[in-house]
Amino acid sequence: MLQLFTHHRSVSAHRVRIALNYKGVSYKSIFTDMDHARGDRLSYLNVNPQGLIPALWAENDLVISQSSAILEYLEERYPERPLLHGDIAERARIRSFAQIAIADTHPLNNLRVLRYLRDGMNVDYENRRKWFEHWIHKAFAPMESILANQARENDENSYCFTARPSLADVCLVPQVSLAERYDVDLSGYPTIRRVHRACMTLAAFQAADPDNQPDTK
Repeated sequence: MLQLFTHHRSVSAHRVRIALNYKGVSYKSIFTDMDHARGDRLSYLNVNPQGLIPALWAENDLVISQSSAILEYLEERYPERPLLHGDIAERARIRSFAQIAIADTHPLNNLRVLRYLRDGMNVDYENRRKWFEHWIHKAFAPMESILANQARENDENSYCFTARPSLADVCLVPQVSLAERYDVDLSGYPTIRRVHRACMTLAAFQAADPDNQPDTK
C-alpha cells in the first residue's frame, strides 16, 4: 500500500490527497508533525532529505517528493480515472492552469516563507498578511479570467475545463481552501467559487479537505 507523508496544513499534500481519493487508490496517511517534534523531523529527513511535505512512498521503496512529480506518477500509474483528459490542446490548458497554483502561487505563500518573513526578516503580521493576500490575488485574477472565458465557450462544464474534474481542479481547490481559511475576500472571483463548490460536492474532495484531517499542531 502507498504511504503518504502528509500534514493537515500542507497545500501540496492536499492536492495529492485529492488525486489519490479521486483515482480510488488505497493509501496510508502518515501525519508528520513538522512544527514541534524534533524526532519526527529528523526521522522524516531519512525519507525526504529536503524535509518538505508531501512525500509518497510507493512500490519497491520508491520515494517521490514534490507534489507535481507525485501527481504525474499517479496519472501514469493509475490511468483509469484520468486527471489529464481531452485532446493535446486541452491537456496543455489544464497543465498551464495547474502551474499557476503549483509554481507561481504556493511557493510564495507556503509556511516556511511566511515564517522566514516573520523570524528572519522581522516582518510584522500586518505586512505578512499583505504579502499573503497580494500573491493570492495575483493568482486568482488570471485564474478567474481563464475560467470565465472557458465557461462562456462551454457552459456545460461544471469544473475548470471539462464536465469532470481535472488536474486543474485538483490544484485550484487547495488554494481556495487556504484563502478561505485566512478569510481572504473572494467575492471578485465568482467562477472560481462556483468551480470550488462543484468540486466540494464530490467525496474525493471532501475527504481530502484539511478540516477532515487530524490536527497535529
